[in-house]
Amino acid sequence: MLEPPAHPRDTARGRLPFPDGAAKHWILSSIIWLTVVDLFGLVLATEFTSPEAFGAISWLQFSRIRPSHVNGVILAWLSMMYFGALFYMLPRLCGTRGMWSERLGIWCAWAWNLMFLLGVVGLLTGHSQGREYGELIWPIDIALLVIWIANVVNILATVAIRTIRPIYVSVWFFIASPLWLAVDYAIGNVIWRPGNVWGAPSGALTGSLSDAMLNWWYAHNLFGLWLTPMLIALTYYMVPRVTNTPLYSYTLSLVSFWGMAFFYTGVGDHHILQSPTPAWLKTIAEVSSWMLLVPVFAFTINILGTMKGNWDKFFTNLPLRFTLTAFFFYFLVNIQGAFEALQPFNRLTHFTNFVVAHAHLALLGAFTILGMGVIDYIVAQVYARPLWSRSLTEWMYWLVVVGFTGFFTVLTLAGFQQGLEWEQGVPEVNVLPQLHAYFIARGVFGAMIVLSGIVQIVNIGMTIFTDTHERRRRETIAVAETIAPPVQA
Repeated sequence: MLEPPAHPRDTARGRLPFPDGAAKHWILSSIIWLTVVDLFGLVLATEFTSPEAFGAISWLQFSRIRPSHVNGVILAWLSMMYFGALFYMLPRLCGTRGMWSERLGIWCAWAWNLMFLLGVVGLLTGHSQGREYGELIWPIDIALLVIWIANVVNILATVAIRTIRPIYVSVWFFIASPLWLAVDYAIGNVIWRPGNVWGAPSGALTGSLSDAMLNWWYAHNLFGLWLTPMLIALTYYMVPRVTNTPLYSYTLSLVSFWGMAFFYTGVGDHHILQSPTPAWLKTIAEVSSWMLLVPVFAFTINILGTMKGNWDKFFTNLPLRFTLTAFFFYFLVNIQGAFEALQPFNRLTHFTNFVVAHAHLALLGAFTILGMGVIDYIVAQVYARPLWSRSLTEWMYWLVVVGFTGFFTVLTLAGFQQGLEWEQGVPEVNVLPQLHAYFIARGVFGAMIVLSGIVQIVNIGMTIFTDTHERRRRETIAVAETIAPPVQA
C-alpha cells in the first residue's frame, strides 16, 4: 500500500502534503517517555543487585518504581507511539488531507501527557489501586478513558470521510484495536467500583479469586487487543511501503485479524494455571493459546511472502530492519506463550524469571524495537529530511538488539535455574544467591537499552533542529572525494 502522491499545489508552495500535527505530538512525546520509563527499569535492575542502593528514598522503592515502569512502558511509551503512528498512517491509507481533527489529536496528546504525569507521580508517592497492570487510581482511569474515547472518535470520523473506499487491513486494526482496549480497560479496572477514590483500598471485585481471573483477562488483553494488533497493523504498513511491494495475501491478512479477535480474549488464565480457578477456564486458556498460532502463522507467512525478493533491503533500510527484527521476536514470543500454556512447562517456569523474560520479549523485543524503527521512518517523512546520522541509528539498533538479547537470555537462564531448583525442593531463600550474577548482567544489558533510547533522542532532535540535507550533501561530497580525489591544476 503506497502513500498517495503530494498534491501539486502543495509541492509548488513548499508545504508538506499532510499536516501531521497530531502524529508529531504523539510521536515526539513517546520518545521522551521511552527513556524515562527505561530509567525506571534500570532502577529496578539496580535494586535486584543491591536492594539498599537508594537508601530510604520512598519514591524509589521497588513497590512504587515497578508499577511506574510497567504502566509507563504500556501507556506512556507504547500507546503514545502507536497513536502517533496511527495518526500518520491513517490519513494516507484513507486518502484524507489529515485526521478528521488534527487539533483534537494535538489536544489529546497534551492531555495524555498530563494525565500520565499525574498518574506516575501518584504511583511514586504511594497512591495505587494495588492491582497488577491496573495500579493507576480511579480519577486517572477516568481521564485516560475520556482521552482514549476522543481518539476513537477522531479515528472513526477520519475513516468515515475517506476517499479510498477499500479498507486496507491496517485500517481494520486501527478501527478495532482502540475500541477493544477501551472496553478492556474499563472492565479490567472495575471502574464501577472506585473504592476510595485515591486508591486505598483498591477498586476491585469482592471475591479475590474472581478478581484475579478478571485481572489476568484484562492484563493479557492489554497485549492481545491493543499492543499486538497495533504491531501487526504497523508491520502491514511498513513492509509493503518500504519495499514498494504489494501485500502478499489479503486473505491471510483477514485470517490474522479475525484470529486475533476470536482467540486472544481467552488466553489470560494461562498465567494462573497453578491456582484454584475452574478447570473449564484453564482448558479455554490452553486451547486459545495454541489456536492463537493460526493468526500468528497467517501473519508470518504474509510478511515473508511480501519480503520475497526484497531481503537486500533488510541491510540497507534501517526502519525496515527494525520492523523485521521486531517481527522475528513477535513470532518467538507467541511460540513461547503457547508452551507456557502447557501444564508441565507452566509448573516449571511459573513465578520464575522466565516469565519476566517472556514479558520483555513482547514489550521490548517486539513492540519497542518496532516502535523505534517506525519513529525513525515517520520523523524523516513528516519533516521531509533525512535523519541526522545513519551511524547513530546503527548504534541505536545494535545497542537495543544486543542489550535486549542479553537481557532476555540471562533472565531465561535464571528462570530455568529457579524452576529446576524448586522442583528439587530447594527453598527460595537458598535459590536467590545463585541468581545474583544473572541480575548483574541484567543491569548491564538494561543500561545498553537505556543508552539506545538516549541515542534516538539525540538523533531525532538533531534531525528536527538542523539542516540535515546540507549535512548529507557534505558527507556525499566527502565520500566522492575520497573515492576520486579532485585533479590538481
